[in-house]
Amino acid sequence: MISVNEKITALRGKMKENGVHACIIPSSDPHMSEYLPSHWEARSYFSGFNGSAGTLVVTEKESGLWTDGRYFIQAAHQLEGSEITLYRMAVKGVPTYIEFLDEKLNDGETVEFDGKMMSAASVKEMRDKFEEKKLSIKSVDLICDIWPDRPAMPDSRVFVHDVKYAGFTCGEKLGQVRAELKKQKADGQLFAKLDCVAWLMNIRADDIDYNPFAVSYAAVYSDSAYLFINTKRVLPETLDYLKQNGVTVREYEEIDAALKGIDTKMTMLVDMLTLNYEFYSILKQNDCVTVKEGSDIVTNLKGVKNETEIKNIMQAHVLDGHALLDFCVQFEDKMEHGETVTECTVCDMLKECRANQPGNMGESFGTIAAYNANAAMMHYHPEPDACSTLEKRGFLLIDSGGQYQEGTTDITRTFVLGPLSHEEKEHYTYVLKAHIALATAVFLEGCTGGNIDILCREQVWKHGIDYRCGTGHGVGMFGGVHEGPQNMRISSNVAFKKGMTITNEPGIYEEGKHGIRTENIMLVTDFVNNEYGQFLKFEPVTYFPIDTAGILTELMTDEEIEWLNNYHKLVYGKLSPSLSGRELAWLKKHTESISK
Repeated sequence: MISVNEKITALRGKMKENGVHACIIPSSDPHMSEYLPSHWEARSYFSGFNGSAGTLVVTEKESGLWTDGRYFIQAAHQLEGSEITLYRMAVKGVPTYIEFLDEKLNDGETVEFDGKMMSAASVKEMRDKFEEKKLSIKSVDLICDIWPDRPAMPDSRVFVHDVKYAGFTCGEKLGQVRAELKKQKADGQLFAKLDCVAWLMNIRADDIDYNPFAVSYAAVYSDSAYLFINTKRVLPETLDYLKQNGVTVREYEEIDAALKGIDTKMTMLVDMLTLNYEFYSILKQNDCVTVKEGSDIVTNLKGVKNETEIKNIMQAHVLDGHALLDFCVQFEDKMEHGETVTECTVCDMLKECRANQPGNMGESFGTIAAYNANAAMMHYHPEPDACSTLEKRGFLLIDSGGQYQEGTTDITRTFVLGPLSHEEKEHYTYVLKAHIALATAVFLEGCTGGNIDILCREQVWKHGIDYRCGTGHGVGMFGGVHEGPQNMRISSNVAFKKGMTITNEPGIYEEGKHGIRTENIMLVTDFVNNEYGQFLKFEPVTYFPIDTAGILTELMTDEEIEWLNNYHKLVYGKLSPSLSGRELAWLKKHTESISK
């Protein structure tokens, strides 16, 4: 097996051949995806760190890995024994990778990256920073020749996501895009994000683990629309559907030539955050194209769910609630009978319970089953040769989700397996109070995630605690478990709108001790409209009990207890109609009202 240091040495050899002094390998693909097909997992291959977010930088003498707070512990472990230095993003005094390069390189030296792997916005930021030292950039792929056995491009079958789930046909969605283009005085837009292409074209596939997408691009113009995809794997009925909805299907590799071949004057709307630098450069160099910067139209459209989508999403969460309930009954049986249950056992059981639900299309991400101290790593994943055996004490954190034709789910519950320390109970209660603070929020239309995040986070801040991640993210409709444009973090400037979904997932993570998180998906709905404007609120669409065994009720207000009891009544009402026997008895027990 080739070591990380040997891989970096080979990379430096390629850098020298090409006359460059630094190489950037981001966690990315040409579609700016968060979760990548294995074909593009270059950063993981060259660094040994397999978290979903991170950037590897290699210079002639040094190398560094930048990642965020979700992965500090994991990255430190996985980089051990290599020459790579871990740089903890957003920590005071830690430079960004751009600042690092600006400091380390000499005037006039060259930075290399694959232009299809970086967004136009990130390259612009880099150019601006490098201007004073006259550092140059070079777009070239150095890794292909030194990555033996690189995985092939994905080629799963492509099928239609029926309008009974989607709410609108592909043709109707194209009409919505064209209406927005007209408003913004533009003639077209290229959509590179896989979730956007899937939603717009009403197609799904299985090209990426847990994400029902096909590697493809879409281009929409005033009078035409194109899908660029490997046509050999598109089902005939899917091709017919696209043709009937006014879409011309071309091969995936033809996208470069299509952009270069635009020969009529037009204005192209470009989202600098979602379009890769290579395609941005092609459009800028085409004399017939005027580039106009703006947001991705489809991202904004699909962020607000239509009535059909909302109805289906609620049904998906009922199905998912039944799967979790089935798991809990089986899990408790195993624990009570003294069977050996590991974190991996939990993952396998949950996967099977979801697969038994009608319409299930797999998991929406790899299950996080983390016992006690392991849960302090926010994105911990157990492995068969390195996972903990559960005991009747402490916490088990389970963060999991399912994909259904009706929608995508994402839920976290922290289960009490046995006796807890007073600190553990305090932290569990603080997290629940934070969750409830956000769940009960009422806010004026126009408020952003940055405005609202503090309502939740303040409940742990007051105890001198914080969590190094956002409070919530948007969730797709049979799509990505993370989707924009909305999110819940201090830096967010996207206003919430009726019909958006957002997770509510505060937590406390104490390294070496425990991790606690409680997560529901919520829907933005109307509250009241009066002389002050339109007020909005949140409605939970996740239906599963929150474990009450870890709560210190003396720390809870009457209003918080009332919310929890009402939530459990909602859960019982949603899940109980089709239950009987042990499952119904379990649900009754775990949705009983509590009091001080």
